[in-house]
Amino acid sequence: MPVAQLGRRERKKKAVRDSICNETIKLIERHGVDGVTIDAICDCVDIAKKTFYNYYASKHELLLDLCQMVLLQGTEAMMLEVMHSGKSAGDQLAEIIAVIAKRDQDAGGLERELIAYSVNAMSVNLQQGAGQLAYINRMFLAFFQHNSDALKAEMTPAFCAEMTVGMLNAVTLNWLHNKDYDSTSRYAMLLSYLQNSMLKT
Repeated sequence: MPVAQLGRRERKKKAVRDSICNETIKLIERHGVDGVTIDAICDCVDIAKKTFYNYYASKHELLLDLCQMVLLQGTEAMMLEVMHSGKSAGDQLAEIIAVIAKRDQDAGGLERELIAYSVNAMSVNLQQGAGQLAYINRMFLAFFQHNSDALKAEMTPAFCAEMTVGMLNAVTLNWLHNKDYDSTSRYAMLLSYLQNSMLKT
């Protein structure tokens, strides 16, 4: 719902939530995820801890919300735009992979911290990890369903989505844990592999 249509109370709640998110982002940029505390967030937003807990049950819940807001929603919006660009399936896939590769190249402290936190959350908590994974899978499933006519006969959109997400996650994990990892060349090879193995020539 647009902010203009919200009631006064809802606008105030949205303003507080936005302030919590924005101040947490600034703290992560300065101190990293591990250096952020609820006390520090409350001091920056100028709210009581009780007020914080009215919005988020824990720091972990807040960070997952930020991962969704900063990382996933932006990627989803980009993919939707690419899907309706009128380009071929291969060119669409190339553009999506290029944006993801550039994200890694340009990732500052915030993005890298949130990517690392998101990956760790997926591995530590199966339920939360399943939710994030399902969200990402849905994005790529929509992409391959949109381009189903371009898939090879033996390929299904669901299979292509699952394999693409799995391979993208593998590159991301290596990039996170190895500062010398050449993710740019890996993404280029991955793109070639996906185009040749999944799409009609």
